Amino acid sequence: MEKPVRIISTEKIRSFNDKVRNGLEHALNFMLATEDSKIEISQFEPFLMPVEAYLKAYKKKSIMIKIYCGRAYVGELYWFFELNSAIILGSLLRMLPISALEEKLRDPVFDATDQDAFGEVGNQLCGILDRAFRTLTKKDIHLKMDFNKAVYPDEALELKTFKNHEEYVVLLCDIKIPKQPTQKLTLLLPRSLYEVMLNIEISLEGIDPKLVLIHSQNEERMEQIQTSLNNRYTKVIAVSAVDEIITKIDQPRIAAVGIELPKLNFPLSVQDSILLKRLAANRALSKLPSFITWEGASIVNIEEVKKLGLAGVTEGSFSEDFARWVLAFTKN
Repeated sequence: MEKPVRIISTEKIRSFNDKVRNGLEHALNFMLATEDSKIEISQFEPFLMPVEAYLKAYKKKSIMIKIYCGRAYVGELYWFFELNSAIILGSLLRMLPISALEEKLRDPVFDATDQDAFGEVGNQLCGILDRAFRTLTKKDIHLKMDFNKAVYPDEALELKTFKNHEEYVVLLCDIKIPKQPTQKLTLLLPRSLYEVMLNIEISLEGIDPKLVLIHSQNEERMEQIQTSLNNRYTKVIAVSAVDEIITKIDQPRIAAVGIELPKLNFPLSVQDSILLKRLAANRALSKLPSFITWEGASIVNIEEVKKLGLAGVTEGSFSEDFARWVLAFTKN
């Protein structure tokens, strides 16, 4: 199982994380705090890890809030609040007397009243995140909370609970509630969501991932390949035109190339012949493992294209076969 690895901070990452943290802190204090009693949230420490590693390492009783993400990005993110934090925040919202709160914390049980109160806190914070994400990133992203009221560890919160099959950016911080011990607060975001929002490719301490260049006119297909292959050791770079493959291929750490050409008609047109000869003449491409195909590619067609000097042509399906093929060249 992969271990957590720190994300190399950049100005954009620090600025985004700080503004999200400040927004959450301000929202909690607006809802719950008094003038002389402020809730504090520490700086986020961002790192990357698989969900299974997080679940194995994190054993404190906690309440998870699932947040659906829609529109520009479809997926889920997750909040983990320690059980006592959830009870305290809900109690502050309903203005429970200190003596009653202290009694509740001696033997904490997340009862129906706690669930309703904390659910409202979570709903408010989800709204804050929704506005923060859209304001800070200019992306059309919409968040919606789903609170199942289970106390983790719980059978309802197994690995299969988590929708996005990729590593997650874990934003870990301390939450300090007045007159209470410091506790942990964790926000888990799919790596692809984090990169989409910030329009970046995150870098990891001590890891230089292998790069895979892909091109297809089907953007959805390229996104699916990125989601299935991207991990800490492999970075799939999708390019919008074949010419970009030629300009980007001559750089370090390129491990393989995948190209789905527009449908070719035979005999080849002059324009298609020129394109294929340009690819064949590219020295960097000729030295790399390549998977080049097009809709309806047949063995007879492939043999004709190979005569132009282009290696790597195949009748394999770009959507079904490329991901399996490229694993041989990107294994850690």
